[in-house]
Parts: sequence; structure tokens; C-alpha cells
Amino acid sequence: MPKILLVEDDVELANAVISLLDEEGFDADWVQDGDEALHAARSGAYDVALMDVMIPSRDGLSVVARLRKDGERLPVMMLTARDSLSDRVRGLETGADDYLVKPFAGTELIARLRALLRRVGGQEWDDPDLLTYGPLSFSVSARELTIEHTGEFVVLPPKEAVLLEMFLRHPNRILTRSQLMDRVWGFEGDVLENTLESYVSRLRKRLENEGCPTIQTIRGLGYRLQKLP
Repeated sequence: MPKILLVEDDVELANAVISLLDEEGFDADWVQDGDEALHAARSGAYDVALMDVMIPSRDGLSVVARLRKDGERLPVMMLTARDSLSDRVRGLETGADDYLVKPFAGTELIARLRALLRRVGGQEWDDPDLLTYGPLSFSVSARELTIEHTGEFVVLPPKEAVLLEMFLRHPNRILTRSQLMDRVWGFEGDVLENTLESYVSRLRKRLENEGCPTIQTIRGLGYRLQKLP
């Protein structure tokens, strides 16, 4: 299991990222300032660091520069609201391996993280592309849902595909509205709950076949993909 160091002083965002990493099978630790980041990064315990730029004690770019000066080769992905070309170039020239601009979608963060792990380690960390649950078979990359006992086949729209992937990776587990909204629309998106309800309703209708698990609404909590009999 890849070990991730998250360096972020925004508590709400950090909690969301840690939750996402946990859901996606990563082991993550969280620190909030540059001095803690430098100490943790030197420990040799991590496979990748996700580093905010604007953090207390010393900024993220200074941390990366010091690590590279000391010969530390820990892969680093910068997380920042600074989106100008000059900022991105500076980050990469300082020694960062990737640069992700806030606000970002959880799907992009995970995709970039896995790509970085492959690039620097030569290892394949991706989850299996094909997810199955009862009669449901879903190709994540192609967004193709097949209902095996009826032969029905559909290519899902992107947001429905992300929702279904979440439910299939965590069957019979209550997923909160905030978890689903963060996963589909990003951590800082301004999305109303009724928008999520609309997408869940569309996905639920696609599963209205005999023998298919249903998406249950758990009042006051969120949604759950029904446990198979």
C-alpha cells in the first residue's frame, strides 16, 4: 500500500483529501507546516508527498528546494491556488514532480497520484479497471455498465460513472452526501445537494432490473448500494 505524506494547513481540505486517499487504498499522514513536512519527508517513510505551497513556518517550494539540495528524491506533487504559467514553471524547476491547481476534482488528484507513482517507481498501483457486483459489470476507464443477466449495456455520462464507481468500490457502505459531492465535483465546488440527488436518481433508474442491487437513501446520512442477498 503506497504511503502518502499530505502537507496542507487548510483543515477542511486536508480532512477531505485524507478521506479520499483512504477510500482509494492509500495510507496517508497529514502535517500542517513546512518544518513538520521537512522532518517527515526526510524519514524515508513515504512514497509521495502532496505539498501545499502556502503553509506556515516555511512555504512548500522552500521545503522542496531544501529536500532536493539535501539529495532527497521523494516525489512531490504541489497543490496550490496559484495557476499562472510562471508559478507552475517555478514549482517544477524547484524540484516538484507535478503541479495540481486548486480547486481540483478528487478524480484528477487520484489519477495524477497513481501516474506519479508509476512514473517514479515503475510500479502499477491502479485498482482493477473492471468492477463487478452481482449482475453488474463496470469498466471504469470506458464508463461501460453491463447488466449480465439481461445483456443490457450502456456508456455512462462522466459524473454518473464516478458515482457508480464509488458505490461499487464500497458496496453496503453508507457514503455521505459530502463524500460523494467531493468525489464528483471536487473539494471546493459550489454544488447543491439536490444536484447530487438528481444524479443518484438517474443512476438508480438504470439499475431498475430484477436481481440488481438498488441504491438506498439513508435518511440524514447519505446513500448505500444494497447488500447482495
